[in-house]
Amino acid sequence: MPTTSKIFIDSSVLIEALKGTKAAFYSDIIKNNNFECCINDIVVSEYLYQFLGINGGAAPLSLKSSKRIPNIIEENISLALILNDFTFLSSSNLIPTVAIEYMHMFNMLPNDAIILATCSIHDIKILASHDSDYIIPCKELGILLLNDN
Repeated sequence: MPTTSKIFIDSSVLIEALKGTKAAFYSDIIKNNNFECCINDIVVSEYLYQFLGINGGAAPLSLKSSKRIPNIIEENISLALILNDFTFLSSSNLIPTVAIEYMHMFNMLPNDAIILATCSIHDIKILASHDSDYIIPCKELGILLLNDN
C-alpha cells in the first residue's frame, strides 16, 4: 500500500486555480491520493482575501465598504468552502521564532516565512507553490518545492 506524504499547499496554488490559470497543476496535486494536502491560517487568509477580489471584481476593502461581502460569499460559497478539503495545521508557539529566523536567513516576507516555519515544525518535506521566493529556502532546508515551471 502506498504511503501518504504530507504536502503543504501555498495560497498561490489555490489562487491561480481560482483565476483559471495553472489549474492542471492544482488538479494533479489534489487528485493525487499519495498526498495529504495541508494548509495553515496564512493560506486561509490569503486565499479568502483574493477570493473576494476575484469574485467581487473590486478591491476587498471596497467590497467591505459597499457591504458586498455577504453576497459574494453566498454566490460563490462552494469556492470558499474548498478550504475544508485540506488538512488544517494548527499554529504553534514555535512559529514566531522560526519565522523570524527564516526572515533573517532568507530575506523572506512574514507570510512566506510563517508558511515555511509551519512546514518545518510539522515536518512537511514537500511544498507546492508558484512563488519563486521559496526556491533557495526550500533547497537549503531540504524541502522539495513543487511548481509548474
